[in-house]
Amino acid sequence: MFLCRNAQLLQQELSFEAELLGDNPELAQVIHSFNMQEIQSNQQKPQNVLCLEDSASKEQSVWSNFLPGLGGR
Repeated sequence: MFLCRNAQLLQQELSFEAELLGDNPELAQVIHSFNMQEIQSNQQKPQNVLCLEDSASKEQSVWSNFLPGLGGR
């Protein structure tokens, strides 16, 4: 029952998100850009570990710069 309810809530959330992004193409582009930055950041982490350049600010998500509380570690 719990899993079924979670699936329903996720589907509802995805529907709201699709509607929001459909109505706001600029927002969709910004979110895409943030996600691409996050992917690139995650791909570079092994190099940073080898170079011993891991500071607290470098460990934060790209999203946390814009939405504190989201993606922070």
